[in-house]
Amino acid sequence: MPGYELIGKEEKEQLIDIFETSNGVLFPHGFDNLRNGRYRVREFENEFSRKFNCQYTQAVTSGTVAQLVAMLAMGVKAGDEVITQAHTFVATVESILAIGAIPVIVNVDDTYNMDPLEFENAITANTKLIVPVHMLGNPASMNEIMGIANKYKIPVLEDGCEALGATYNGKYVGTIGDAGIFSLDFAKTITTGEGGLIVTGNQSIYKYAKEYHDHGHESNPAFPRGRDTRSIAGMNYRMTEMQGGVGIAQLKRLDFIVKKSKEHKSFLKQNIDKNKISYRKITDEIGDLGDTLIFNFEQAKFAEKFLNGYKTAGYSTKNIPDAIDWHFAGTWNHMFTNVKAYRDNWKTQWHRTAKLLNRSIAIPIYVNTTQPELNKQLDTINLLMQTI
Repeated sequence: MPGYELIGKEEKEQLIDIFETSNGVLFPHGFDNLRNGRYRVREFENEFSRKFNCQYTQAVTSGTVAQLVAMLAMGVKAGDEVITQAHTFVATVESILAIGAIPVIVNVDDTYNMDPLEFENAITANTKLIVPVHMLGNPASMNEIMGIANKYKIPVLEDGCEALGATYNGKYVGTIGDAGIFSLDFAKTITTGEGGLIVTGNQSIYKYAKEYHDHGHESNPAFPRGRDTRSIAGMNYRMTEMQGGVGIAQLKRLDFIVKKSKEHKSFLKQNIDKNKISYRKITDEIGDLGDTLIFNFEQAKFAEKFLNGYKTAGYSTKNIPDAIDWHFAGTWNHMFTNVKAYRDNWKTQWHRTAKLLNRSIAIPIYVNTTQPELNKQLDTINLLMQTI
């Protein structure tokens, strides 16, 4: 992790091939006389569906757009309540607000994902969707979440943007709920630079997403594209052929990325001095993506001391705490002006999550790290542990 570490010959060849065999057609539709039968975005979608064993995949321009389009396809409207979690990327709540829906944000537990008990207590008659987020490679507690969702007959949209390639009970995250989304930005497991995916087994969700992301085009085979039929208004969230080609190459790397990430994480986790820390609870040890190692201290001051020494040694963290302002709802006052429930108490509403995050450290795991580099990193971590 991430896929950008491995960008090279195969991705370059995919891009060159667009110009050599498809006359530089970068648009994912039409121009049949020029493209010589190649539709790379459609190929990428089909290969992703086969790999992830899901019936439908729709490519779009970003993970944020994927959530927006998926929520619309699942019937979310202005005024509806959508439950999600306090520890997530800002885009999760941005997308809810973009529709005019109301975010209902619950604390996370020791998995650093949605607390199922708090989630159930947050359900009201206005709850229309649940968005559990598989944060930093660890699947959410989907058995419990799906059980509660089914009990109340509320659909589930899985946010797998930070866990593409992770599995839960043998199924890829994103394919467990009614629909799932992934991000393909430059820091994700696989990347197309920017990009996103919606996956689902529900034909009506797919049909809406497919049409909405393409100005409402129904892609009716009985008509040329310029006379295509339409029944809904939409927007332009189309992926380009360049992104599709890079996605095809990157998808072939996924198994290797996951394998190396798990190996490197396991090495550090097994050999770090554990006397003063607790590890994040992993919901599925086999399915964990392995791209991030998270541990916490008893007190925030110990985490701060470790962080200072770690940065001085030339290392960085991942989201916790280096980008926490973008990954914790308790810092998003800019978004809650018109959200009555959080307008006045956004600083304290998620105190339990804040307390956990403030004493936590997230170590990014990289694919290309060599064993000598891992040994050096481990020595640095253990020396710092002795000072706390």
